Amino acid sequence: MAGQEYGTASIGGNLSQAYLTSWLRYVAQPMMRFRQLCDVKEAIGTGKGNTFNYDIIANIATQGTTLTETATMPASNFTITNGTCVVYEFGNSVPLTRLLNEMSQHEVKEIIRKTLANDMAKTIDQYIYNQIKATNLIYQQSAGTDTASIVLYTNGTGTQTNATALTYKHVINIVDSLKERNIPAFDGEDYVAIGQPTAFSALRSDLVAVNQYTETGYKKILNGEIGRFGGVRFVEQTNVSKVTPTTAAAMSQVVFVGGEAVIEAISVPEEIIEKEITDYKRSLGLAWYLIAGYALAFTTAANNRIAIWWPNASSPNA
Repeated sequence: MAGQEYGTASIGGNLSQAYLTSWLRYVAQPMMRFRQLCDVKEAIGTGKGNTFNYDIIANIATQGTTLTETATMPASNFTITNGTCVVYEFGNSVPLTRLLNEMSQHEVKEIIRKTLANDMAKTIDQYIYNQIKATNLIYQQSAGTDTASIVLYTNGTGTQTNATALTYKHVINIVDSLKERNIPAFDGEDYVAIGQPTAFSALRSDLVAVNQYTETGYKKILNGEIGRFGGVRFVEQTNVSKVTPTTAAAMSQVVFVGGEAVIEAISVPEEIIEKEITDYKRSLGLAWYLIAGYALAFTTAANNRIAIWWPNASSPNA
């Protein structure tokens, strides 16, 4: 049985050695970053299959116009299409023996609960990012070395090789581009930019300067949020690995997210479950479990709500 046991020091026995320090050290993991950007939809119910459909409402076909007094009111319509999100099981477990549980100087189940929560955060964020990177919208430096101008690709692949990291001038131009594409802001006012800490290295001094003079009403509303300016909330994450840039100074990718960008279809909310005790109460265990689906709300370039600042001449989805 793969899991934790008393007889092997590295996977259990060390917890019961004499004079064990009372300080426990966990591999540090942040809470979920990408998941907080999802638009939650309920997909609850048995016997309904694993495919969740949601409606996509298009703009009105013919725009309104001026009227003359005796003219008939013009009429138009709009189309309704279905988006699809497939629901899957997610989970992981850590078995343990009763002997380890009884002999340990620490509460083993509490240790396992924390490590499982860390694993769940990484697993779900990575899965959501795998959906996000399929977006058609890719931003890059317009000439590879330009610290202000940008170029937008709408086929999911960038052809430039960035030479520098994302700058505040890039951010301003990206925001203008997102607005002109009628992409709604994440919270009605700001977009969200999410990336590894080093991806924001060129922006950090600007964020510090802006936040020094921000009115007291400003609050950080997202996990990992480090600042806000230019119509963007900046969020650091480390659950998803950084892409290795062709040019080291270009740093890694940054995801820009608008409103209603990612669908989360929840069937069974995440939970920590105790294993049914077997083998005369000698075989124990804990697991995290979730039944949910994640998908881009809009999958065409014209309607995508997500864009990626991408450092290399390639596709994020390759």
